[in-house]
Amino acid sequence: MKKIISALVFLTIVICGIYIIQANESNSALKSGKPIIKIGATLPLTGNAAEAGQAAREAMIMTLEVLQKQGLKYDYHLIFEDNQMSPQKVALTTNKLIHVDKVSAVFSFWGLMSNVAAAIANANDVLNFSCTFGENSTKGKYNFNFAPLYTQQAKIMVDELKRREIKSVALFIDASDIREQYEAVEAEIKENSNIKIVFSEHIQNGERNYRFTIAKAHSRRPDMYLISGYPPSPIIFLRQLKQITGRNDNVTSIDTFIEIPREHRSVVNGLWYVDSNWVGNDLFQEQLIARYVTPTTCTGTVASNLEIFITAFENADIKAGEVIPDNNSIVAWIFDNIKDFKTVNGITTVINEGLFVVEPTIKTIQN
Repeated sequence: MKKIISALVFLTIVICGIYIIQANESNSALKSGKPIIKIGATLPLTGNAAEAGQAAREAMIMTLEVLQKQGLKYDYHLIFEDNQMSPQKVALTTNKLIHVDKVSAVFSFWGLMSNVAAAIANANDVLNFSCTFGENSTKGKYNFNFAPLYTQQAKIMVDELKRREIKSVALFIDASDIREQYEAVEAEIKENSNIKIVFSEHIQNGERNYRFTIAKAHSRRPDMYLISGYPPSPIIFLRQLKQITGRNDNVTSIDTFIEIPREHRSVVNGLWYVDSNWVGNDLFQEQLIARYVTPTTCTGTVASNLEIFITAFENADIKAGEVIPDNNSIVAWIFDNIKDFKTVNGITTVINEGLFVVEPTIKTIQN
């Protein structure tokens, strides 16, 4: 009986919540005279990746404010959910955004989260915008991703290794969504250089003890370690590498260093890496810093994705009898118009199934 009463109370709360949301939306629509377009974002607002999630949240708020000043046809509302970088919570929050909040689009970043959100959004015919490695999150008619091609990242990495006269490398490859990225690097090394791969190991996301694997790699005396993974794994690896080998200044990565929270980033100070240009241009970063937010990985691309979505929504064709453009019209507008398109993250063009491609560069972590 208690379970039945509890269930009824919960159902009543949900119904009341939906009623309140709908009432507030009606009042807002009456005030603005514009249709309300809801945009959802599932982000790690707490936990190990909270800095990146909170920066992305503020970037979306700031970007919408900038676009609103230019004058928009629709009234856009942002709704944020905390997924704590848990795939299970990504699934729960994405479903909530789609089925309860009735969002027109879902935003997320990193493959651990984006691939889950993309699959759910596409199954429900909802637009999805990601920032993650590879093109898995572009699979499906309504899915888009903002990232360089693996071949671009691999080439610039190997060119830099050759320029620095690196003769041998050890690869520590995250076995999750980053695996394909480092397989591209491995292929580029074998096909276009004389660099020897003296050690290669697939590691599991969340691993906390690399000592045995590091000792094996160290015995091969590599000139450089190439690492991947999500925080806190890279921090742990670098500290254990220093303990075992006496140094960790011979480590590089693709984007991994910029994903480390700022309070731990001293562990990679002075190290160079391949940067996918996901943080945003200088002006964008300065504007965020003025809001007491430190830009980090995917901060710029989440904002760029929002720029693209709103621009497409504002300009897509509206079918007869409709008030707003449908998803097919928005997708068509994106593929017809996102060519050398200027965003806060740089110039981008949509290719393949929905990849907003951007050119990576070599950067160094300083101070």
